[in-house]
Amino acid sequence: MLKKIAAFHFSGIQNNARTVDIGLLILRFITGLALATVFEKFLPREGIWGPQQWFIDDVAAMGFPLPVLFAWAAALSEFFGGILLMIGFASRSAALLNVVVTFTAAFVYHDGAVAQGALTATVFLTMTSSILVAGPGKFSIDGLLAARSQHVL
Repeated sequence: MLKKIAAFHFSGIQNNARTVDIGLLILRFITGLALATVFEKFLPREGIWGPQQWFIDDVAAMGFPLPVLFAWAAALSEFFGGILLMIGFASRSAALLNVVVTFTAAFVYHDGAVAQGALTATVFLTMTSSILVAGPGKFSIDGLLAARSQHVL
């Protein structure tokens, strides 16, 4: 019994890929849900769909040309990329887009300050980077498509 307890706590992921896939599912779903809803840049706010003027002004202040275009790109990346992460479809592409957006928020807008206002951007950068590196896991549409393509070959 003690060996099982010790193995659970200290063995890592040896012969336990299912728990890794469950962890990736949780990470992907929560990250996607939060990206799609927390920042409220795409969903209607005060009757307006898409980026609010404050966000467009922030993008312009960072020195981006065509701030309306870049504000829309960020808002769409967070919203639709979040949905793609939740369902696990095109997960690495969605994660990559949001790595760029959250990196920009953390290191350009917040000047690399990891605490206070930049903490949210830094946490999302970490989560999306983890999904980009690890992939979506077996419990995703990407995982199902990969398994199906192996059976076809």
